[in-house]
Amino acid sequence: MRLSLRRKILLAAAVTSLLVGACLLHSKNTLQYFREIISDTEKFDPESLKAHSLQVKKDLHYSNYLYSGFDNFTNAFGGAKDVNSIKAAPLGEKCRVFFDQFNAARPDFKFQAHGKPGYRFDKSSDKKESFFRERILKLEENFAKENKQDRKKFELSRKDQKEISSEYERNVAISKEVMQEMADITTAMRIYGKCFIGRDLDEYQKSVYGVLSEKLFPFISRQFPIFKKPDSDPVSGWPIINEEDGTVVERKDDLGDENMIDFIFNHSKGKGIVISAASRHAKDVIRLIKLFRAMNNELPIQIIYKSDITKKNIKNIELAATADVESILDPQIMRDHMSFMPELELLKSYKDYGSRFPKQKIEFINISNCITRSYKYSFPGYSNKILAMLFSTFEEILLFDADTVPLVPPQEFFESSEYQKSGTFYFQDRSLRDPNDYIETNFFATLFPTNEYSIDTLFDIPRTTSKTLNNRYMTGWRHHQEAGVVAFNKRTHFMGLLMMCPFSLWSEPVQSSIWGDKELYWIGLAAAGDENYEFNPVHAASVGMKTTHRDRKYYPNSGSNELCSTHPGHVNKDGKLLWINSGFGYCKKNGYYRDRMHFPFITFEMSDLVQLYNHPLKIRAALVPPGLPNFREPGNPVDPEAEEKFRSSWRNRKKDTDEINENLPHGTERTEFIQEWGPQKGWVKNPICFGYYYCAYDRVQSYSLDREVDAGMLYEFDEKSVRFYDYLSKIWLTGGSRKALRSKEEVEESMRLAAQQG
Repeated sequence: MRLSLRRKILLAAAVTSLLVGACLLHSKNTLQYFREIISDTEKFDPESLKAHSLQVKKDLHYSNYLYSGFDNFTNAFGGAKDVNSIKAAPLGEKCRVFFDQFNAARPDFKFQAHGKPGYRFDKSSDKKESFFRERILKLEENFAKENKQDRKKFELSRKDQKEISSEYERNVAISKEVMQEMADITTAMRIYGKCFIGRDLDEYQKSVYGVLSEKLFPFISRQFPIFKKPDSDPVSGWPIINEEDGTVVERKDDLGDENMIDFIFNHSKGKGIVISAASRHAKDVIRLIKLFRAMNNELPIQIIYKSDITKKNIKNIELAATADVESILDPQIMRDHMSFMPELELLKSYKDYGSRFPKQKIEFINISNCITRSYKYSFPGYSNKILAMLFSTFEEILLFDADTVPLVPPQEFFESSEYQKSGTFYFQDRSLRDPNDYIETNFFATLFPTNEYSIDTLFDIPRTTSKTLNNRYMTGWRHHQEAGVVAFNKRTHFMGLLMMCPFSLWSEPVQSSIWGDKELYWIGLAAAGDENYEFNPVHAASVGMKTTHRDRKYYPNSGSNELCSTHPGHVNKDGKLLWINSGFGYCKKNGYYRDRMHFPFITFEMSDLVQLYNHPLKIRAALVPPGLPNFREPGNPVDPEAEEKFRSSWRNRKKDTDEINENLPHGTERTEFIQEWGPQKGWVKNPICFGYYYCAYDRVQSYSLDREVDAGMLYEFDEKSVRFYDYLSKIWLTGGSRKALRSKEEVEESMRLAAQQG
């Protein structure tokens, strides 16, 4: 008897469950073997290891942190008992004492990146049991390799136990030392900001300010960027702006005796768009600029790079920004302009959508000279965005990733209530059920001015509040901020911006605890004692088309709405879609031939699937899944049992498709849909589009005992909005052509001849 597709998939699911069960049994047996080995001695039994890990957690807890020079500082003012008199002392006097002592204690100090072998913060410091397990398994592997015997014949000796224990204790001791040093340096930077940034200083204070700037931020050189505008030669020198009319009075090309950090703070003026880019981003930058033009953007644009954009790409980007609209929308050079929405002839109808396509005020800024030679390769990838903000000449910055798609005029980000209130406008990431570790959030809390009994309180630096300590990241979830768009007032939050730079260099544990630059924007401000930042209150949405065919739903019998997409998007509190990430292409990485074998695309005709992948995303709705409860409570409590209780609660829940299919043996058929129950979490990952594809759900089984369902929000857009999104999508997808632009006259003549020929 021939089985239907659904029966085949359900049969595969049953086989899969048996195989997964076998894998779990093997995992349990490995753990039991480990426990039997450890329990051979009294000193190294599992319960003792857990107790030791708990004690390490308590020892490392941020509430124990005290600046290492605290006693010396307070003694200079009569001792810590007289806190009120220290608080009342003149700020200049406290700054002088603090940094005199700092320089005396660290005469050769220069900021260093951490994460070096042998001297690094070990994030397994509070996991002694897993540390032992890893070392024992390694010893087993070496035994089996050297003796060509079954690894189970290995016997752990007391010498082995002592060596592992000694190694663990060394790692913990180094981690404590490194964390103390990192927290001390962060404290010094915070007080540096309080003492010097934006203040009137005497000559002595200026001298100290200059010396400390070079010690704390040695990666910032004393050279200015190179600036280039269209149809002009590159020039060196920072523009000095007349604040009354915004004109450039002069260009400063020699810093002289001035402090570079102070200079940037004082001479960042105006507002505009900043894009950090290299040649590999050129195609997306061209598309982004054409969208800016379609939305009548009047803000100036600075594209900031480090000698990694070719002259050809610079020319193409300049043309996209400055060519006549007739050339920009010339159907003869727009790639695939007739392959979708042929009825939408952009050159004839762009005015119907309110577009004027103004030429953009664009400037390229090469900052390769601004980083000292020894740190030249220390800011790879996303960390260049932080440098772009620092070396932009704008005071008010709208930072865009190259593959971002704005769906409102850029000026609206500055006009938002969030930006008007705080000088920032941040956006939330997908609410994925992906927890971080206690030791990670505790480390960041140690960098913040969190404790009441601290040197920060003596400088009147505000303590970190629940605004930061209760956010999604600090209560246990790894993804909090999506940084494809960041609105930022540089002068208002200058010290927070400076903080982001060294954090970009601390690979362990900072960069290993976050994704790229995503969380640095709020972490940098919180570390500076600045919590005046605002997030869009609505979590990230999945944007595209709601699944309407029951036979194509992953949970066909569920009452939850489903929207699958590679594009996270951001809806404001008024229900307006502001922007999406990952371009306008349907799939972030085109792989329709590979994806044709996955549900639901296995039900598509190949021609329909090719058309889907080659056409832009159709924005018809945005689905925001429900949020998640805290994985850890605010304050990073030392309570591993609570974490384990939470983990066990979701292990006892029914499984989503990504969990059932996780770690399947090679060749095992996937479970593609589930008829028996509905989605258990708001975001379910899928292998489609090389793993960038997520399905979002607005009704999931609740984690609370008080209700059955946690609910999100579905936004469905009206016809006018849909037409505008389609219009932008055609501009974006046809806008990546690198063919030479024709003049306005050539385009008009071509169109005239085409009209004559019918």
